Amino acid sequence: MTDQRVTTFNLLRRLQEHMNTDVPTRIASKAVSAFKLKPPTVPDSSESYVNVFVYPQDPFVSEPEVRQMSAQFIQPNLVNHRFQISDAGFELAQPDAQGNYLFTPDHSQFDQVNSFYYATFTLRMFERYAYRHIPWSFGADRITIDPHAGTGANAFYSEPDRLIGFNGFVVDGERIESAQSADIVSHETAHAVLDGIRDLYNESFGLGAAAFHESFGDMAAILVALHDDSLIKRLLDWTKGDLRIDNFIASLAEQITERARSQGELLPERTIYLRNALNIFKDVPFDALALQTITPEFEILRESHSYSRVFTGAFYDILVAVYEQTRKKSIDHLAIHIARDVVGHLLVTAVELAPVGELDFSDIARAFLAADALLYEKAYTEILVKTFADRAILSDSDARQFMISLSDLPPIRLSHSVDSPESAAAFLQSTLLPALSIPSEIELKPLSAHRNDLGNIFMTFAVPRRIMLSGAQFHPFDGSHVDAFGGLTVAFDASGLLRSMIWRPVTDEDTRQIQILTADLIARGLVIGVSAGQASFYEITTPSGFRLENIAPPNTLLKNPVIADQLPGKVGDLLAFLRAWRKTYMKH
Repeated sequence: MTDQRVTTFNLLRRLQEHMNTDVPTRIASKAVSAFKLKPPTVPDSSESYVNVFVYPQDPFVSEPEVRQMSAQFIQPNLVNHRFQISDAGFELAQPDAQGNYLFTPDHSQFDQVNSFYYATFTLRMFERYAYRHIPWSFGADRITIDPHAGTGANAFYSEPDRLIGFNGFVVDGERIESAQSADIVSHETAHAVLDGIRDLYNESFGLGAAAFHESFGDMAAILVALHDDSLIKRLLDWTKGDLRIDNFIASLAEQITERARSQGELLPERTIYLRNALNIFKDVPFDALALQTITPEFEILRESHSYSRVFTGAFYDILVAVYEQTRKKSIDHLAIHIARDVVGHLLVTAVELAPVGELDFSDIARAFLAADALLYEKAYTEILVKTFADRAILSDSDARQFMISLSDLPPIRLSHSVDSPESAAAFLQSTLLPALSIPSEIELKPLSAHRNDLGNIFMTFAVPRRIMLSGAQFHPFDGSHVDAFGGLTVAFDASGLLRSMIWRPVTDEDTRQIQILTADLIARGLVIGVSAGQASFYEITTPSGFRLENIAPPNTLLKNPVIADQLPGKVGDLLAFLRAWRKTYMKH
């Protein structure tokens, strides 16, 4: 990954800060910097651009092409106000005499420019969809990108290191860099973006939050690809306008796994690279999810990458349905642009409206319906209801009942004096809890509030629930506990009227699932004890959880805030197939 001593130091520091502070105080400390009810921003109309040389989507889809980037977002040494490149052992990219960054893929600077360009593009895209500035979860303005972080077929987002890292590997004497894939860069950047909006998702041991993180990364990769007109043209040429057939935007994974399976090479898990939005997976009860399978291409597991395919598939269905509805009145190319932006706005607004902590896919589905009501006056409700019902994520009756509840919200108006955690807490007690029929004895704490450029205001309140781990299945961690979070999310329109309310506490079912999932991790050796004086503890696969030993309060398990995404184990076979697939595609 990175220098293990640095990683260990940062993580131990974060864990010690976490464990030496009670939960309500930690929530309050987050809220101090998260209440930003600022007026709408005024865009800068004077912009100049420079040229960069990058791979559209992926090295296996096309050759590098020139793209333009706003000069204010790329400075010498590849730095802007949100990102910076760190690349030990390599000189940092400098502009040519015209201010352009036109490096070829045989130079390390190409990987720097490619990862920097697509990370910046991904964040800017989501900020456009959110109509606001999106902060990083760790409070600083800038995150570091390391395009050559180490060796391995993976990439990662590390919150404690404030780092997005891309590794490389050698196959048949050829060096493959994950930083050269826009898909991978946008996926990893999206982890950081989602962490900035809902940082408690990355602290959850639950399946729903982890799987949505992976789905969010895959949805980001789709949206970024659909911002490239050359890829849209290729997509329409390939599909003749029918986005329900296999294509390189949605279902590269289907072709890869079919090829691998025909050779008797079963892929061990679904990954960022093997996105397959064009699938037929339906949601199933938690207890029906297997832990392992010999046919991962046909089954979903209780593992985040695998399970995420359910929601990613639903998202792609929504995209296609909006596109098909739009193309009846527009040309295909423009219809893709419109559909892309509709689902992009729905996605980000849904996250703003979604639960603050524990969740399942039905919660995200409700948030999509609430986003449609807030943004589009329910213009896409029928598409959403049908898609989520077809995917068994949210039944038709439950969806329509939720829409009725939105229409029946009490006529609460937000006071202009609510501009701090203290005033938000007072507003919660005096107005929200009584009107929304939430028991007043629940100790909700203000978590965040912000106003976007449309004038909509989003507020969140959190409440923890301690989950005990008791039993022989927890081995040396028997008697430990984890903290899970529930809460309240409310949204007000520009006039101050309440438009959405989602109350999602930590349920008994959440508790049961987290206990099972944590026992799974412990059995696989992915939860470890860490001593404060330990120099390095990455002796195994990146751990999923930690217990800090000999530091009070004892027995708290914490989620490792590092999200690592692995490529398949059979890299050689994968590479050979991708080359063959590219040759066939380019000929087509």
